[in-house]
Amino acid sequence: MKTKYDAIVIGAGPAGLACSAELANRGLDVAVLDEQASPGGQIYRNITQATPRQHAILGSDYTDGLEVIKAFKEADVDYLPLSRVWQAEETGDVYFSREGASHQLKADYLVLCTGAMERPVPFPGWTLPGVMTCGGMSNLYKDSSLVPTEPVVLAGSGPLLWVVAEHLFALNAPIVAILDTTPLMQVLPAMKHMPRALKRIGFMLKGVKLIADVHLTALKRKVPIRRNVKNLRAEGNDQVEWVKATCGKKEIAYAATTLLVNEGIVPNTSLLRQVGCEHTWDPIQRFWFPKVGLDGRTNLPSVFVAGDGNFVHGAKSAEYKGKLTALTIANEMRRISDAEFEEQAQPVRDMLELDISPRPFIDKMYAPRPDLFGIPDNTTVCRCEGITAGQIRDMIEAGYTDHNEIKAIIRCGMGPCQGRMCGPAVFELIAEGSNLEPQKIRQHRLRPPIKPVSLQELANAKVGETDES
Repeated sequence: MKTKYDAIVIGAGPAGLACSAELANRGLDVAVLDEQASPGGQIYRNITQATPRQHAILGSDYTDGLEVIKAFKEADVDYLPLSRVWQAEETGDVYFSREGASHQLKADYLVLCTGAMERPVPFPGWTLPGVMTCGGMSNLYKDSSLVPTEPVVLAGSGPLLWVVAEHLFALNAPIVAILDTTPLMQVLPAMKHMPRALKRIGFMLKGVKLIADVHLTALKRKVPIRRNVKNLRAEGNDQVEWVKATCGKKEIAYAATTLLVNEGIVPNTSLLRQVGCEHTWDPIQRFWFPKVGLDGRTNLPSVFVAGDGNFVHGAKSAEYKGKLTALTIANEMRRISDAEFEEQAQPVRDMLELDISPRPFIDKMYAPRPDLFGIPDNTTVCRCEGITAGQIRDMIEAGYTDHNEIKAIIRCGMGPCQGRMCGPAVFELIAEGSNLEPQKIRQHRLRPPIKPVSLQELANAKVGETDES
């Protein structure tokens, strides 16, 4: 394994694939590190091994990924799958575990393409076996064609809820209810963004058709779709047995062994924060995202960010961001002139601008509802350490309004996930209890290793070793 590169790209989703291929085609020496066994990220997961039936079910949004993967495979890139990155530095050093040992690589540039993740929202019963995210269910189907065979309820807000519902209906999964938690009146403030969204009228109509098809299938199969649902909870002894909620003034309950939830998508910023990228607060979607330009530049000269880890815009936009970042780095390294850069970058900027035109409407339409984190006191928030919302509220009432202080005292966010699952909820509880403006609340600080590393992997470390050594 070589130890020095012009650029290291972390993540092999649409942004990482497009960026690394473009860099390599410009003559740069590039390595790509990714946790998965094959390229594609979450959106194009297992795409090269997927069956024709899987491609048919998942549709063109999935199958279109074959094009970017083909370009990636044709490029001269050192691809290191099954690599778990647990530390990166602004100096270009990257530390990761692979094949039972830890390794170190160094590059002049780092491109962080960490993608997005589903927003973790604690609710009563969310730790029960049988509760999982809609994206998790989608990944199980992409990887292994697994489909629920026992009663399943889908609950949440956002496009992914309807996409997964469509797929499960097509697979004849036993859906017993769809619970939409989007507030009914939320469409009104979103309408001001409709003129811009209609620049991609085909995309908008596709979304309308998808939701209409799900409603029609649900009607035919007598599956209830409840709107404006609140107070979601899962109940059971050793696993989910009942899914309960409030719809208007009525209590609703469904017997089910699987509950699929989704409350939106947020940037996966763990590695970005650990390396030192500055972040800013988005008040609409209520998440932190890195201060990054269209060209991927951060406050750190050698660190770039591309894709949904920057801001959640979708797969095609991530691909465009990755290409723009690659062109910027190639220009900095004088592999292309300023004139060539402008000539080649402008069409990509134009495509990106068009592609993201519906996003303000979608983001406002599916903005987190005000009571999303109205978590009962006895509900577990930090799954790793078993810390409840009540314990966190007690700390806030005692004057602790910094997640890092709360972590030091009651270990909330100190477990293997390093706060990825509880961080957003703790932040919202602090905002609720302190009356501080979100942007004035200190972010949860991440220290390496940000992913679990075994002592054996450290003992087997191959730091600084080349193939020749």
